[in-house]
Amino acid sequence: MFICAFSALHACAPISREGCINDSAYDIGHAAAMDNADQAKRLRDVSKICGKQGREIDTAEYGAGFAAGTRTFCMPDNGYSWGLKGRSYNGICANPEFSAAYEEGQRIYRIEQRRIAIRNRLEEIRSRLASIARTLDEDTTLSEERRRTLRRQEDELLLERRDLLAEQRSLPPA
Repeated sequence: MFICAFSALHACAPISREGCINDSAYDIGHAAAMDNADQAKRLRDVSKICGKQGREIDTAEYGAGFAAGTRTFCMPDNGYSWGLKGRSYNGICANPEFSAAYEEGQRIYRIEQRRIAIRNRLEEIRSRLASIARTLDEDTTLSEERRRTLRRQEDELLLERRDLLAEQRSLPPA
């Protein structure tokens, strides 16, 4: 239901023009909950957009849809999935099992993001070390000062690689 459309401000609209015309207030409320939206803010935003289309949103029907959507959204499995995708959570669920599952998903997400960052940095280091080695081996016109600079860079990169590999090994299993 939440529509991100490119505009001059790069803003995201909570509902499309077609949604204003075709969707019931119940469905709009349900979709808002499933988007982890703030109920009152989303209702204001949707009412403003739909008002421009000549449609008034039935707040009771919207509220009933939001409540039903919240019951669906707040299932622990969804909390885990939401966290695992690195999505932010605005606290719409009173269910402590949801929060615990969300936190576990977030924990795994953060670990995986760190693994990716380490892997990417190790690849950059590998590439840079290869470049330095080629330059030192092939460029016979390098000054002694430039050779020392490259060897210092090589040493720094090797130390960084050692530290990253140690960190990578120390990360808990996801």
